[in-house]
Amino acid sequence: MSTVFNTIKVFFKGINPFSRNDENVSVILFVIRKILAFIFVYFASMFIAEAIAIIIHFAMGYNVLKGEMLSMQAMTLMKYYGYIIHIGVIFLYCKIFERRSPKTLGFNKKVTIYLKGILVAVLLLTVCIGLSLLTGAIKYNGIFKSIDFPIILAFMGGFIVQGAMEETMCRGFFMTSLSKKVVIPIAIFISSIAFAWPHFSSLFQADLIYCIIGLANLLLVSAVFALYIINDGNIYVACGLHSFWNFISLNVCRLNLSGISGTDGQSTAIFNLSVNGSCILNGGQYGIESSILTTLVLTICTVLLTLKFKKKGIKKIEF
Repeated sequence: MSTVFNTIKVFFKGINPFSRNDENVSVILFVIRKILAFIFVYFASMFIAEAIAIIIHFAMGYNVLKGEMLSMQAMTLMKYYGYIIHIGVIFLYCKIFERRSPKTLGFNKKVTIYLKGILVAVLLLTVCIGLSLLTGAIKYNGIFKSIDFPIILAFMGGFIVQGAMEETMCRGFFMTSLSKKVVIPIAIFISSIAFAWPHFSSLFQADLIYCIIGLANLLLVSAVFALYIINDGNIYVACGLHSFWNFISLNVCRLNLSGISGTDGQSTAIFNLSVNGSCILNGGQYGIESSILTTLVLTICTVLLTLKFKKKGIKKIEF
């Protein structure tokens, strides 16, 4: 009986996400611990952010208990900028329980490489959208006459925060934590699943073929983000790539983004692009992230980054 009790005690001690001792923990228990830590940070951040959003509504005279809320556009912007709270919670958790500073999450002095991420986002989207235009899967309908540039800039700022939060959560925190005990490819794969998870609710509303392609693309783009972080030795490049992929897709080209419609507010985009029916070349209503053309582009990008990773002979994630 005492042996069983000790085994159970060791198990729960090993998976405790608030434990500071990672040395004497098996790989399996360590991975479970980090998954639980990821879940805790994710939901704790959401809870705090939601509470603050409710407080702000009441302060502005809205009674959320009666269904009174800001406009959908204002709520979306509040959500995006509210991701700053998530980043703060991640920093706090890492500081207290993992004894890690923001630098160990990839936030070093190479801030200007953020621009490289933006350029890569422009390049990848140009190729993906260009192929879709050439095949007729996407139509170019000109430039909108009425463009709300202040709102577009507000969304750009929101996506900068949103992209940075997801990279901090999935790569800066989760992937690098896992890499202490598992090899880098496994750390990338597990963190990629964690990255894809919040997208499932919108992805699985699409038809099966788009779900399959969309899931493959989520894992591929996650690998691209991870490999850029590892190869370049910082997180800023992935933040720039992630944020401006989202911003350009939705607020420059008015294309659907992960199931989010780009057709609701025509004044919040510059170029009027639209899908020509629903097919695997344009991703249907989910957007180009479920396009087979995007799969091709991301696969090539992943292969090139993997070759660079192998050439460098990187064995450990270091910033």
